[in-house]
Parts: sequence; structure tokens; C-alpha cells
Amino acid sequence: MKRILIVQGHPDPKGGHFVQALATTYQNGARNAGHEVSRIDVARLEFPLLRSASEWQFREPPREIRDAQAALAAAEHVVIFFPLWLGDMPALVKGFFEQLLRPGFAISATTARNPLAAGLLNYRAHSVKSLKRNVLNFVGLSPVRAT
Repeated sequence: MKRILIVQGHPDPKGGHFVQALATTYQNGARNAGHEVSRIDVARLEFPLLRSASEWQFREPPREIRDAQAALAAAEHVVIFFPLWLGDMPALVKGFFEQLLRPGFAISATTARNPLAAGLLNYRAHSVKSLKRNVLNFVGLSPVRAT
């Protein structure tokens, strides 16, 4: 059994969208398989957009962001769903990650030259990287993408 966190990033809180249905289907399947599942629906959270590096580094995150940080820290597996808007994640999802992945939580809060080099979260896609490098690329299949 794993502790799974689902981050559902469609910015419309009303529901009825394909990405939301995918997240719900994944959630139901994981629970039916015996996993402990928690879910964050980004559109239902209240948080301001960060407007400066100083806010990002020093302003206390809102309670809902601190709760999301606790859920992320407790997770053993993280699944992120979002639609592509103008070829990228919706601005609300980007704003959520900016709030969530702050110094002292996701990266080093020290004044080192490159605090981004000292990531504090330990999520890796070991099995995907291994499959890509040691199996698929080894036999000449490329490009390999994960979805």
C-alpha cells in the first residue's frame, strides 16, 4: 500500500471536465487497489499569486498551502493532472506550485549560491527513467515520453 497524493489542476471548480474525470478515475482505482489516497483540487483552494521573490522566500504561506505541503510531504507517490492551456499548465496551477514549493520546504532556504541545487523533496521517477534508459533507449527506441 502506498500513500498517493493526487493534484487535480483544472482551474474550473464546477467540474465536468475530462481532466477532472481522469483524476477521479485514478483516485477510485487506487483506492480500490488498497492505497491511501488524498487529493488536492487546486481550483478549490484560496491563495494569492506571489508577486516578488521576497514574498516567495519570506512570506508565510496561507493555511491551505501549508496543508498541501503536509499532504505532499506525507505522500509516497504523486500524480498531477492538468489540461494544457496555450501549450502549458494553467496559470492557477503554476501559481499553486509557486506557493507550494517554497524555500525551506521544497528547496534549501540557505543563502547558498544555488538553493535550487539542494532539493528537499525526494521524488524521482526511478522506474520510468530505468525503463527509458536501460530498456527502450538501449534497443534504439526514441523518443520516449511518459504521460
